Formats: sequence, structure tokens, C-alpha cells
Amino acid sequence: MATVTISRQIGAGGWTLGQRLAKSLGYRYVDEDMIHQVADKVGVSPEDVRAFEKEGATKLMKFLDRVVSKDFIQRLLSDRHVYMDEKRYVGIVTAIIKELQAHGNVVIVGRGGQYVLKDYKDVWRILLVDDPERRILSVMDIHGLKRDEAEKFIRIRDRIRTEFLNFFADVASHDDPRSYDMVINMERVGMERAEDLIKGLVVR
Repeated sequence: MATVTISRQIGAGGWTLGQRLAKSLGYRYVDEDMIHQVADKVGVSPEDVRAFEKEGATKLMKFLDRVVSKDFIQRLLSDRHVYMDEKRYVGIVTAIIKELQAHGNVVIVGRGGQYVLKDYKDVWRILLVDDPERRILSVMDIHGLKRDEAEKFIRIRDRIRTEFLNFFADVASHDDPRSYDMVINMERVGMERAEDLIKGLVVR
């Protein structure tokens, strides 16, 4: 019933590694975009949730049906007019991550999982870092951006990551290795060896 959280610098291959790892371990894969969508949705009314359930075909609802119980969603539902401020959003993200951990056998990429689950057993917290030039080239390739656009994209995403994680921990750097069980330099290690190293932690 293990859980793997992957924090990463943008362009370090976190999404790819998370998907590969989940597939090889037979775990569920949950990335920060999915958690973000769920957190947005749980601010709506019960009537809206029932409407979403009737659709049943969206990626989001398939995710909800698979890893988040209806009772859990109902516990998080607010009054229709409640404003989704940062504090409430962070609280909902925290609840979602804890619910995912309770199910176990899941790979969670992003959204502060390394902090939310820092005191939990059977949780492995991984950080991926990479060479700045490789990060730029990766973003250019994945998003089809020019070099200056990719550099700007990385600066913005790095700032957003820092600001978001500041809600969970007051630390000098969110890349501090003491916050993780394993830090992997993707420039030196590469995708396949990184996958094997993490599996070595999980499968014992």
C-alpha cells in the first residue's frame, strides 16, 4: 500500500517518470493537473456533482470514480456561494492527497505531496532536478516554444511552484534534499535508471 510523491523542477521529466513508474508498479497515476481540477470541482454544489456524475465520461469523473469516494467528495462540498480562496484551496488539496494515500498504491506528481505526507508510513518522497539547459530544451520540445519563450515559461512556473509550496512549508528552498527520501539528478541518472532506483525503494 505504498505511495510515491514526485516533486520536480519543470522540465526534469516528472510527468513522464511518474507515468512510467505507475505503469511498471501497477499503481494509479495522479498528476498535479488532475488534483487541481478536483480541488476546483469540490467547491460546487451537490447538484452540480450529481450532474458531473451523470456525464461520467470525462477524464476527471473517471478519476473521481476510481480513486476518490463519493462520500469523500460530499464531505468537501461547500455552499454554492463560498469563495474558493487560497487557504481553502490548499486545505482541499491536502485532503485529496491524504485520501489518495489512504487508498495506497499511487504515484502523485506535484501539489505538495512531499509535505502533506511527510509523517506518513509507506510514503516515498522523490525530488527530480536537472541541468538548466536540459530543462530549457525539454520545455521547448514538449510545448513547442522558442528558446526565449521556454526560458520565460520556466521562470514563471518556478515562481508559481515556490509560492504554492510556501503554503505547506516554511523552508529556505523547496529543493532541500532533507525534505525528500531520494533526490535524482536526471542529467546524470536518466529516465530508466531513475525508474529502477525508485522501484528499489518501493519494492522490498
